[in-house]
Amino acid sequence: MTKKFTRAKLRETGQRFKSFLAARGEDQETNRERLRDIYNEDFKISLRPSGSHGEHGDFEDPVPTFSSMLYGMRFYGQAKVTKDKVKFCKVNHKKKKKTKQEDRVFKEIKPPGSKKMKSQLAKIFQDRIISREDTAVLSPYFPLPSLPPPFRTSSRAKYIRGKHGVDVEVEGCYQSRDGQLVIHLDLNQKVILTLRLHNGGSYPVTLLHIIPLCRVSQLTFKSELQEGPITLDPGDFHELHVHCYTSYVGYFPATVLWKLQGPLGSRIEGPEIFHIARFLAVVSRSPLAEALKPTAPYRPNRFIPHPTSRSRVEDGLRPDRGQGYELEMTLNLPKYHCPNNLKQLFPQLLKSTNFNHHSDVAKIQSRLKIPLNWKNYEEKLQLLLFLEELQMEQDIRHYDLESVPMVWDPKDRNPPLLTLEVPGVAENRPSVLRGDHLFAIPNLNQGQNVTIYKGFVHQVELDRIKLSFSPGLLERFVNGMTFKVTFTFNRQPLRVQHRALELSRHHMLEPLLFPSNPRGIPLLPPKFQLSLYDRNLESNPEQLQAVRHIVLGTSRPTPYIIFGPPGTGKTVTLVEAIKQVVKHLPDAHVLACAPSNSAADLLCKNLRPHLPNSIYRLLAPSRDIHFVPDEIKSCCNWDPQKGMYVYPAKKKLQEYGVLITTLITAARLVSAEFPPGHFTHVFIDEAGHAMEPECLVAIAGLLAVRNSDNPDGQLVLAGDPQQLGPVLRSSIAQKHGLGVSLLERLLKYNPLYQKGPEGYDPQLVTKLLRNYRSHPHILYIPNNRYYDGELQAYADQMDRERYCQWEELPHQGFPIIFHGVMGKDDREGNSPSFFNSEEAATVVFYLKKLLTSSPKKGQGRLSPQNVGVISPYRKQVEKIYQCITKLDKELRGLDNIKDLKVGSVEEFQGQERSVLLVSTVRSSQSFVQMDFDFNLGFLRNPKRFNVAVTRAKALLIIVGNPLLLCQDPEWNTFLKFCKKNGGYTGCPLPNLELEQALEQQLSTLSLGPPTSGLSGNLPVPTPPPMPHQGCLGYQWRST
Repeated sequence: MTKKFTRAKLRETGQRFKSFLAARGEDQETNRERLRDIYNEDFKISLRPSGSHGEHGDFEDPVPTFSSMLYGMRFYGQAKVTKDKVKFCKVNHKKKKKTKQEDRVFKEIKPPGSKKMKSQLAKIFQDRIISREDTAVLSPYFPLPSLPPPFRTSSRAKYIRGKHGVDVEVEGCYQSRDGQLVIHLDLNQKVILTLRLHNGGSYPVTLLHIIPLCRVSQLTFKSELQEGPITLDPGDFHELHVHCYTSYVGYFPATVLWKLQGPLGSRIEGPEIFHIARFLAVVSRSPLAEALKPTAPYRPNRFIPHPTSRSRVEDGLRPDRGQGYELEMTLNLPKYHCPNNLKQLFPQLLKSTNFNHHSDVAKIQSRLKIPLNWKNYEEKLQLLLFLEELQMEQDIRHYDLESVPMVWDPKDRNPPLLTLEVPGVAENRPSVLRGDHLFAIPNLNQGQNVTIYKGFVHQVELDRIKLSFSPGLLERFVNGMTFKVTFTFNRQPLRVQHRALELSRHHMLEPLLFPSNPRGIPLLPPKFQLSLYDRNLESNPEQLQAVRHIVLGTSRPTPYIIFGPPGTGKTVTLVEAIKQVVKHLPDAHVLACAPSNSAADLLCKNLRPHLPNSIYRLLAPSRDIHFVPDEIKSCCNWDPQKGMYVYPAKKKLQEYGVLITTLITAARLVSAEFPPGHFTHVFIDEAGHAMEPECLVAIAGLLAVRNSDNPDGQLVLAGDPQQLGPVLRSSIAQKHGLGVSLLERLLKYNPLYQKGPEGYDPQLVTKLLRNYRSHPHILYIPNNRYYDGELQAYADQMDRERYCQWEELPHQGFPIIFHGVMGKDDREGNSPSFFNSEEAATVVFYLKKLLTSSPKKGQGRLSPQNVGVISPYRKQVEKIYQCITKLDKELRGLDNIKDLKVGSVEEFQGQERSVLLVSTVRSSQSFVQMDFDFNLGFLRNPKRFNVAVTRAKALLIIVGNPLLLCQDPEWNTFLKFCKKNGGYTGCPLPNLELEQALEQQLSTLSLGPPTSGLSGNLPVPTPPPMPHQGCLGYQWRST
């Protein structure tokens, strides 16, 4: 569809064309056809950023046609046009006072940071002149009271377009992009942009204020020196000069707001207050950042409706899981379908922030608001699981594909398979496992009552999946045939959690889930002697205490908790406790679990040296054997001769002293109906990372619990409530408690687990205090903010001080760098994930210094496997990995560069690296609320911040935007700490005290009278879900 342009836009383009002709020495050319050729072949190309393609370039605003441009110039009297000739006229701007150019005086206008400008801006608000929607101009730069979405995200077009004949003409070197004037600068280059406010109307107007909204020093604003309001008669103009200069790479935004009143003297319309704005950005890119810029404009995927029930569905062949499966399945697993009325009410629940007038919605909200207790335990958690499922159903639609080809799998298989490329599958975007299914509709077969083909996943590879379809499709299939593809998610994890909630009631687990009375009955004499397998624990009183109390079992039926802050040896303690239980309690049977395969593998790896014949690792059939560590394959259920997973009968599994599974895979033991008294101990590592119903899968029906003199089984939870909790999709479920793990709920809300004046009750909780990982400076902020300053630095001195004298440190002896970068958070193509190319380039700069520089005498070269890079957004992870493996010659040439892990915070939980770099990505205030609502990014997320900064042993490098990060309490504290200790470098650090004072003053300003019933203190509404920000599975937030 042809783009419509305002006359002012046509005139602006014509003026730029005149400047272009003058620069080429062709400003005297009048031949119309020759000018048309220059316009179409040369001028339009000059407007495109380098490397862009297409008629208008990838980012440049659409350009008017030659004829349209002439119309605009002729309308304003700036061109005379005949059939063959075009003559551009000189613009004789009328001035009220004849002032020589050299005599004009320009004075700098300060952004609202000085006292004068702050009071001026305050007066504008307090005088109730700027309307509510006008604050959308201000909100990206100044935190103002919350407004509803229509006002918070008001279109720029409203402020850019001229009003009453008044418009802004721009002179200088710039590009117009998405309604923004972009000034590209080389480092230390100076450019002046002229913004000329011109009254092209028929009546006078009054210029009341010019307000530059800018928090960066790269732009300064100078206006003609005049006192008081300025009257602009028809033809008059007022100039504002924007001086642009930067000595740092980055993206530096600003907004200029003109406040006017008029038209004056018109009989048709009375004078009104109106505003015109121009959005500016100074951009200076490093060469690498230029190479990483968006490859295509961001265009979200279109929503594809789920296949209708009227369509006929043909099933493919499921992967054969029957061979080698001897484990009994005697306990039924119901479907647990979401109630239809909840599905119908779900959209209203998403929109509701307070009580809804709809009675059914109000009832659901009332049930959600009641605190969790034993009476509502099953009902409330099942409701939250259903809400989570409904959000998952909505979110996965954003991964659906249109017009994608499939091809035959070249291998001769039975059944024959088709191959579909799914670029994000390696990152669990979407999550697709063996045995899952999707729906495919041939493009030639669209419409009502079509046949839908249900394809089952037989194999998942790096960027493709292999599917089995029905003979009906295979008989008509030809290579390259295209389909509309609809993904689904595996409901099995949700179903086993629903069943676990039902079983918790059936097995009366109240003494374990809402404990009130530890029985204090020991399983061994209290003075029994411990002979530790890991002798290092002997010198750690907290670890020794935890092991002793777990073996004694005096907390039963109350769970025992190992509270393990970062680097304190939580898993080591848990493993030692399991070994001691097996050693001292011959009749014990242990179930050791974790939420993820990697954490369960680590348990198996650490238990194997001392219990080689007593342990068995039970893996799910969806697990790719190639990702299973070699050292545990001999004690897991993979049969190398058959090339498949096997599942021994219950009687065989009962012979092992320790079974190791993920929490969800433990449901297979429940289905096999292991006797409730068989497992005497259930250990759950990383328990803070699992939803409570998920933990319950490994407990309900497996662990016998009695509140009597024979309290039976012992539950041990190990984790840290201050680190990442469960990963959820539903903001409603998160708000009402599904994101609170069992471990966190007990530590925060159960009186037995509260910290007293002398610490925790050692019979129930041990908090580990000795940190064996990090340099004291790296540990300082997390220790004081989250752990009451109790953590003690016990890391090896040589390891932790290895980089204290590194030449790149801003301050020797302080192994933290905060490198400030004013970048820009971009998106590209149909990926909703964000990236920041300038931050990626800065990360690469430090990686090259670390990995390619010659080591000092006596130091070995740093291996890439000892370095990690964390970013909260999947696209930034992808861009950084692209740099180190493809774009940078030095890094890609390193033999083991692929061992350098680049990943999300979730992927690094429980891990450590000698050197850790963090790219925070965020540079725009606009997306911070979205991140908060959907648990993304670092801002307003203390747990993610804590995990990110505590992975480093010897050197921590943070790359981020200080202007934005200083608005967050965690990052503000960290920034001050770095500044105080000389660890800050990069772009100028903002005056944090001045920033806070300004924010406080602006946040209290009145925004004028209510409009359309809106009040000044509105709650922040929940925006529409941004489901495509993550992926299904444990990488949902790794976007």
